[in-house]
Amino acid sequence: MPIQSPLPMKPKLSPLQILLLVQLEASPKYGYEMLKSIKDAFEGVWEPRTGTIYPALKSLEKRGLIETHVKDGVGFYHITPKGTKYLQGVGTHQARLMRFSNRFLETLAKWMSPSLKKSILLNVSTIAGEDLNIMASFTHIFDGVEPETKLIVLKALRTNFAKRISELDAAIAETEASQ
Repeated sequence: MPIQSPLPMKPKLSPLQILLLVQLEASPKYGYEMLKSIKDAFEGVWEPRTGTIYPALKSLEKRGLIETHVKDGVGFYHITPKGTKYLQGVGTHQARLMRFSNRFLETLAKWMSPSLKKSILLNVSTIAGEDLNIMASFTHIFDGVEPETKLIVLKALRTNFAKRISELDAAIAETEASQ
């Protein structure tokens, strides 16, 4: 029996559309307000333009995930029950995407030539020194979650990170010993 791909290669919504939908889950908003929120959140790493926000919103509306209500001449977007239901499945998709990305990177690393690996590592090293907080997304997702669920996830993450730190320490020791 063939194994079904864990990652739909054609995501139903773009990352921008998911960001818009999540914002609307909290409360109705108008387009420019969502654009500004995204720009502020990404702090210059990514700045979507007005010309991308409105087509993304229209696409969400066409799919029945959001609706527009005009108030005082301004179009406010609201999430629909269908949009809320879609968001419930985002976690499953993200978990699949993370598994796929991990395996994809492992496979790339195995198949790369030494010169390509060196080039990529030099580029990656430029961000390795930055204060990237991978845990930030997990920290915010815990807001409003009961302590039992939070503890289960935090302990699983700690176990995984401890294992990865041990692997890094071993790789450092091995590299230092070979010099």
